[in-house]
Amino acid sequence: MIKYIIGILIAIIFNGCIVGDVVALPFRVTGAVLNTVTPDVVGDTVSGVGDAADTAIPF
Repeated sequence: MIKYIIGILIAIIFNGCIVGDVVALPFRVTGAVLNTVTPDVVGDTVSGVGDAADTAIPF
């Protein structure tokens, strides 16, 4: 039973979506902060870099 639980946890932890999200998170946060301080074009560009990184990383 414990082997099944550990297997499920490992599958969730190493799911492909999480790696791209972790890499993209700093860019998305920085873009959101820049949107409040600078024109929206600057913040949206930085957020776009995060989205591109999330899309480019297949795992």
